[in-house]
Amino acid sequence: MLITLLLWLYISLLCLLAGDLVRMGFQKLGRTSLEVPLPFLAILGWAGLMNGLGYGWLLVPVGQAVHLLVLTGLLIGGWVRRNYWLSVVRTLQLPRSWLFWVVSLLGFLVILTRTTHLPRVADTGGYHAPMIRWISEYAVVPGLANVNYRFGFNNASFLTEAFFSLRFLGGDAFHVLNGWLMAVVWCWALLLLRNVRFKPSEVLIVVLGVWYLWHSHWRLASPSPDHPAQLLVGLLFFLLIRQMEAPANPSERLLMVWLTLLAFTIKMSTLVALLIPLLLFVDAFRKKDYAFLPRLIAVGLLPLLWWLTANVILTGYILYPTTSPLLDWFSFDWKVPKIVIEQGLLNLSGGTKLSPVQGLFDFSWVPYWFTQQLVPDQLLLVCLFGWPLFASFRWKKTVAFLMQYPNWFWVLVTAYAGVAFWFITAPEFRFGMGFIIAALVVGYLPYPRAVPALYRFGIVGVLSLALLYASFKRQASPLVFPDAYPAAQLTSYPLQGQRMYVATDDPRVIHGIKGYWSSCQDAALPCSPYYNPSLRLRGTTLSEGFKAVETR
Repeated sequence: MLITLLLWLYISLLCLLAGDLVRMGFQKLGRTSLEVPLPFLAILGWAGLMNGLGYGWLLVPVGQAVHLLVLTGLLIGGWVRRNYWLSVVRTLQLPRSWLFWVVSLLGFLVILTRTTHLPRVADTGGYHAPMIRWISEYAVVPGLANVNYRFGFNNASFLTEAFFSLRFLGGDAFHVLNGWLMAVVWCWALLLLRNVRFKPSEVLIVVLGVWYLWHSHWRLASPSPDHPAQLLVGLLFFLLIRQMEAPANPSERLLMVWLTLLAFTIKMSTLVALLIPLLLFVDAFRKKDYAFLPRLIAVGLLPLLWWLTANVILTGYILYPTTSPLLDWFSFDWKVPKIVIEQGLLNLSGGTKLSPVQGLFDFSWVPYWFTQQLVPDQLLLVCLFGWPLFASFRWKKTVAFLMQYPNWFWVLVTAYAGVAFWFITAPEFRFGMGFIIAALVVGYLPYPRAVPALYRFGIVGVLSLALLYASFKRQASPLVFPDAYPAAQLTSYPLQGQRMYVATDDPRVIHGIKGYWSSCQDAALPCSPYYNPSLRLRGTTLSEGFKAVETR
């Protein structure tokens, strides 16, 4: 736990310094002031690092040289801005309530202990950890998705995971970043929980911090991209609701476009969030604000350009995974075969619905799927999908709220569109929690209930205590270093002068792929979860890439 705490302090320092630069950049682009809470500033810094590292990764690995270069640049920037940071420190006011500190500490300990545990998400050993290692040791490798179909997902959050893994120090790679993100949002939520009255946007942060911890606590040790992607979705709706509360701020609008595209590059399951920049673009066009349109486009391209380029290099496709002929533009020798993409898509859909399915709109899986959810999640689903009925009974309050906040309807539609997309495509909660929380909060905003601060902190405290008990019951937390990735079960074979490793812990054949869910963990490269007889090197070194050839 000690090393994790030190790493979190280091991450906080770098992300705050980077966040200040990001904020200033958007202030200049939007030509208006951009004031954000300190926790949000840290998350903006993490997002800015991720975007910048993407362009660097096209040329060099995210290793020691890149780390030292970024560290030096941020420290110089912090020194130049030292007067600003001194003023932040002077004006910082810490809460005096003992109840706040007790409840905050309980939740913080949940996050800390869970982050130090053994990573337990199956996908972590399958492709998270191996892909992060590739990013740490190599620039973008052509055809890498031929080694492991899921390497082609190109999850942008792996860039900052690689950056803060500190692999170049020679020990085990660290995996503490998702815990840090959760800790930042948790502290922000608890600070707002003290308020006597809540703005609508503050309600969302409180629910995001508390409810998201309930859902994600057991997987915080995993560098899963779903966690940061859905947190970003929640923060996007925080900014959307802020636009409801006050006159439109151009700098915030540009920030929303940038964060939306960043979330999309982390996980394509956030696809529906692209409605946000689309609506902002239409609104600017409707208002004939033609000078603002190029800036909207520019900030949207900033996360996309490196990511689309990396997609083509990794897979041979501009977007992946898809079998649409509309997106099949290239004929590189490293293109992933379509049959592999089709098999992988079948795995994704069938696995999350817990039953065989016949297409996206086959809902025969729903009854069994619902019975397999925890009781609190079943209640959440009832509240989520029962909102239209509730709103019709409280129609007077609904209409009154809509008259006060005319844009509320569009925010609600966007949130529920995200929920619908999640439910139809891959209904596992971690794939859609940002949209789910946003839909619940935005939907029930017209019907506020005053809850005394003592009760609020009491409820959150009891929840935190229960989660802390579950954490210690699951595993004793290491006091110094977080647990490393588990050792992989491997075999190997020669591949054109290289040694190719294959994980062997799962011998099942799923949709034609033997060992699809096997786990390379953090093993030496190259490692694949399944044996691929068609795999070949494109040259003599790993950096030259891989291709798939027809075999008989």
